[in-house]
Amino acid sequence: MGERDEPGLQAVIEAMATLRRRCPWSSRQDHQSLEKYAREETNELIVALEDFATEPTAENRAAVVDELGDVFYQVLFHSALLDESSGRDYGHSLGAIIDGLEAKLIRRHPLAFTDDPGDEMASLEDVEREYRRIKAEEKAAARGEDGSR
Repeated sequence: MGERDEPGLQAVIEAMATLRRRCPWSSRQDHQSLEKYAREETNELIVALEDFATEPTAENRAAVVDELGDVFYQVLFHSALLDESSGRDYGHSLGAIIDGLEAKLIRRHPLAFTDDPGDEMASLEDVEREYRRIKAEEKAAARGEDGSR
C-alpha cells in the first residue's frame, strides 16, 4: 500500500463493521474485553517510538506506523461499539471523535490558529501559559457541569 492523499476512513469503517458482523472473535468483544489490548498496543507503540528516536531508520519508522495502526484499530473498535450501543451507523462515533479532536486542537492552541497572517511562531512560554489557562478553564467548566469532578 502506497502513500495516500487522504485517509480512507470510510473503507476502514466498513471493514470494522464487517468484522463485527462476520468474525467470531470480533463479534464477541466489548469495551471491557478490549481494555487489555488497548494497553498492550499503546505499550508497543511507546517501544517503537523509543526505537525510532534512538535510531530513525526506515525499518523503525515502519514499526511506528504499524503500531499507530494498531492503536487506531483500538479507537476504531471502541467507536464501533459506541455506535452499536446507541443504534447509530458505524462511523458516527469516529466522526464525533475526529470533530471533537479538531475543535480541541484549535481551542487549546489559539496562538497557532490566530487570524494573523504572519508566519511568526509564538514563544514556547506563551504557548505553555495559554495552554495551562485553557486547560484550567475546561476543568472548571467540567466541574460546573456535573459538580462531581
